[in-house]
Amino acid sequence: MVLLVGGGEGMGPLFKIARATAACGERFGLAIVTGRNIRLRDRLQGEAWDVPTFVYGFERRMPQMMQAASLLVTKAGPSTIAEAMNAGLPMILYGRLPGQEDGNVDFVVENGLGMWAPGSRRTAAAVADWLSHPQKQNEAAAACRRTARPDAADTVASVLATYLSRVPRLPVVPQPARASL
Repeated sequence: MVLLVGGGEGMGPLFKIARATAACGERFGLAIVTGRNIRLRDRLQGEAWDVPTFVYGFERRMPQMMQAASLLVTKAGPSTIAEAMNAGLPMILYGRLPGQEDGNVDFVVENGLGMWAPGSRRTAAAVADWLSHPQKQNEAAAACRRTARPDAADTVASVLATYLSRVPRLPVVPQPARASL
């Protein structure tokens, strides 16, 4: 199962990537999450597909969907990358926000978590390559599991709590009562 997402707003060239990926010549199921983009969801649901395709709007079940998928196709959003790593889900990045997500692409590629394949044709070719070479997927999935830090939020909260418990509290100075009009 290939999971294709475009963030909470269903941004980017999701339609073109979905069509090109579905026509890549491999056998797989395709789940597309369009987020709050209802027009895109409706458009995708009205299409005839070359592979079994399931189209969803905004989803609160992303952790479960990632567990069910064998490959994630996404833009380089940091939250999605972190979720995929925690799920051990290899990823193909099709896009990024220039500047703010450039480092995310580098992080994914340099750590072997996935690959950078911008544009619909490159994305579809990468999906076909990984589906026909499961060892690449297995290696990236293992890298995701090695790199993931599923307890990161708890660790940060614990460090902050420890720090704040050592900070002297400032005395509360009573404010004079204000006269009402």
